[in-house]
Amino acid sequence: MIADPSLAPTVLEQVAPTLARGGVSLFSGTEEPGGPRATVRRLVLFDGRLQPSHAELLRRDPPALLLATREPESGPTEWEARLIGAILRAGSLVPEGLSVARQRIRQMRDVQHSADAAALIVQEAGGSKTAALLVADVLHELAVNALLDAPVDAQGEPKYAHRRTEVQEVDPEDACELGLAVDGSRIYLEAVDRFGRLTTGPFARALDSYGGRVQVNSSGGGAGLGLRRMIEHSDAIAVRVIRGRESRVLCAVDLGEARRRAAFPKSLLFCTE
Repeated sequence: MIADPSLAPTVLEQVAPTLARGGVSLFSGTEEPGGPRATVRRLVLFDGRLQPSHAELLRRDPPALLLATREPESGPTEWEARLIGAILRAGSLVPEGLSVARQRIRQMRDVQHSADAAALIVQEAGGSKTAALLVADVLHELAVNALLDAPVDAQGEPKYAHRRTEVQEVDPEDACELGLAVDGSRIYLEAVDRFGRLTTGPFARALDSYGGRVQVNSSGGGAGLGLRRMIEHSDAIAVRVIRGRESRVLCAVDLGEARRRAAFPKSLLFCTE
């Protein structure tokens, strides 16, 4: 990975152990290290304020990892640094040590039930009513994307994406898995599908218009409005895609009172294999 050489050494020291545990080397400098271009992952440490310019970093191959530092002269938070290690390893993206409630769903009514349950869990954990509403919205978007947009048939054609409003239940083999965990300050929401088709495209398009009006894009069956809200509501989004096998998306949402969170610092970590 490549890091900006102007960053304080303490920042690099904080991130390096996580990268090493994930089997990734940390390079200092802006030049491309030797070796095949596709093996180089770029780590971008920034203030966490997403901008349209970050879209091109996501479009790289492989996409850059956008890690927030949040406060001036400080490194990334421990929990966000750990997310990098998680996306470079197999298994769940939920931080280790947390109890995770999991549910397999294939009906749209279960999506709403899961969103309602997540909102209740937030309030039971001492979170605000505002956070409960945002969490329900994020989980609903995660679930719908995994349940309706991910599945394709044997020819690679979407099975449900172009008739989202009609589908009430997917085939058993197309079911997705939802996971939920709370650590006291935030809630972690995870969705998993077995298709591994998710790309950085929708996220990059969301960032293209970040800070302005949403650009509606109906290609692939979705308008992108829900994804934009999902990014705005979250403190961090981590994605690991194993092409053709699995897409795993995790959103971390703060349990506090703030309603408008689009301008808050965010990490956006997207890893493909």
